[in-house]
Amino acid sequence: MEEVIWTLKGEKADKLECAIRGRGAFRRFKDMVDGMGISQQWYDFQAECYRKLAIQWCREHGLEYAEGSM
Repeated sequence: MEEVIWTLKGEKADKLECAIRGRGAFRRFKDMVDGMGISQQWYDFQAECYRKLAIQWCREHGLEYAEGSM
């Protein structure tokens, strides 16, 4: 969540940064992202992070990573 906040600027970034502090942080973050109309941006960012992790894991285990849907 912090990494996506770093890609934003201004009031959106400030509000989201406050939202992720303390208990219930993910729910507050998700609600604010929805309210700001940037849900798709969040999901795209999250998917790209998962893709990078998968590529790294494959390399570390000597496997070839192939793009594509299952």
